[in-house]
Amino acid sequence: MKKVKLVYNSNAGQSKFSQFLDLVIEKFMQNDLEVIIYRAGDKDNLEEFLKDSDREELYGIVVAGGDGTLNKVVTIMMKYNIKTPLGVIPAGTSNDFAKHINMPNSYLDSIDKILKNNVCGVDVGRANDKYFINVCSAGLFTNSSQRADPNLKQTLGKVSYFITGAKELFKFRPFSVRIRADEEEYTEKINLFLVFNGSSVGGMTYFTSDSSIQDGLLDLIIIKNCNLHEVAILLSKAFTGNLEDKNIIYRKAKKIVIEKIKGNCDRPDVDGDEGPEFPIEITCIESGINMFL
Repeated sequence: MKKVKLVYNSNAGQSKFSQFLDLVIEKFMQNDLEVIIYRAGDKDNLEEFLKDSDREELYGIVVAGGDGTLNKVVTIMMKYNIKTPLGVIPAGTSNDFAKHINMPNSYLDSIDKILKNNVCGVDVGRANDKYFINVCSAGLFTNSSQRADPNLKQTLGKVSYFITGAKELFKFRPFSVRIRADEEEYTEKINLFLVFNGSSVGGMTYFTSDSSIQDGLLDLIIIKNCNLHEVAILLSKAFTGNLEDKNIIYRKAKKIVIEKIKGNCDRPDVDGDEGPEFPIEITCIESGINMFL
């Protein structure tokens, strides 16, 4: 009997997944797959659990959690060059990457999709020494997932991000950057930038209709310095894929270098967690991991 390593975060989303754990195990076992369970937490040894996965002839590794839990698993897979296929059960707050690959909201339906065994290589981003599967960003609103009160996230889900972002709104000041995207360079005073691999950020879709996790490229969106009420309008346009505006820069690139040259800005956010310090060099690792799509 082949095995599945199931990594789940009992604190992800609104802590619903653990209530369905027995049904999830049953679903895999009905398909002749033994389940090895790992409950992820702040002080776990997930690396030890996963590092030898390629030698164990697994059917796959499955993550039930949000983008942060998924990021932890992807980081370990990249570190040890693990090619065992990775599956995602959306059980977090935003589930941005799961949305991009069209995983069903139902846990059991997600398993059905994983059991179809459609395995493809997908791109992974790297920002200095940090990996990301979905987004690296900095500036206005981009640290909301880090700063949202955990109790608020449990109660309100992704609405907590908007509440946290609104609190930051009037304290924020634009900052100046020099950005090189492949052969193009920009020096701008900006409100935020987003470098993303998928097409959903903060639970909102879609930025661009042609965003791909299999093209060897990353999508860069820069929102230039403008009035705060304009930022909301620009983000609304971006969320609907309308990127034609003098205050929006949009490019695809394999390598992006970002240097902060003036002003204050928190460290970039990487898949909902704290990323590296500036300057950052962001690259796309084509087909970095295998996934059930």
